[in-house]
Amino acid sequence: MTLDDIYTSLDEAKEEIQRRWEDKELQKKVEIFLNGDIPNFLQDSPKAFLARHIASPNFEFLLFEELTNKAGLDFVIPEFINDKFVPENTSKYHLGKMFFEGKVGKNGSKEIITDLVLDFNKANGKPICELQALNGKSVVDFHHGLFEFLKMNVGHKIHDFSGWLKKYDNNPERFYKYFLAFFIRNGILFENFLLNKEEEKFTLQHVLPNIELLMKEFGLKPLIVRLLPKEQEEDIHWYCYSKDLKNNI
Repeated sequence: MTLDDIYTSLDEAKEEIQRRWEDKELQKKVEIFLNGDIPNFLQDSPKAFLARHIASPNFEFLLFEELTNKAGLDFVIPEFINDKFVPENTSKYHLGKMFFEGKVGKNGSKEIITDLVLDFNKANGKPICELQALNGKSVVDFHHGLFEFLKMNVGHKIHDFSGWLKKYDNNPERFYKYFLAFFIRNGILFENFLLNKEEEKFTLQHVLPNIELLMKEFGLKPLIVRLLPKEQEEDIHWYCYSKDLKNNI
């Protein structure tokens, strides 16, 4: 199996998730595999799923919202706020230092303005949920407040997923096959798995083997939609926010 093989197109995933949701035998099989441990927010209807350490309205999230709205899919944003903050992790780094994208210059270069949210020295190694932003708010409340400023009513779609992970000691060796099993019937994962220096080990050790395991178990692969265009997967644009937001927070 190659990395490209794990993805399903959005149109196909939307159709397939409805078929699987109505399959009662598949429902029982998934519930047995997961020992009934399915989050409440995945039990009433299938959901588009964007898992992040903290939900925040960067350009990646705005694309996710746009795609799910066009597809007519309800979505959830599970958070891993009990995870430790380490700035070497790219996604965590951008929670502590925001990048704002302005106009594109004549040569095609983007205007990028940065702004610190955290004192990295104080934050390093601490649980994200305990971090205080430089403006005095918790860093979680700071990022959630960006949705409120933009008048985006998504608070009810944000769920703290840390308790589920804690059952497995936050260890992907233990939890990742169960996490991916959510997307056999209960949801569609929107994600980009990479083979770059930072993520190659995780992709090869946890993603691909567990997808193959689930395919043997269910005869189906988890429904994973490539969120970002393949040719732009590592573009810093997706971590950025509108410059207009910086001028008003």
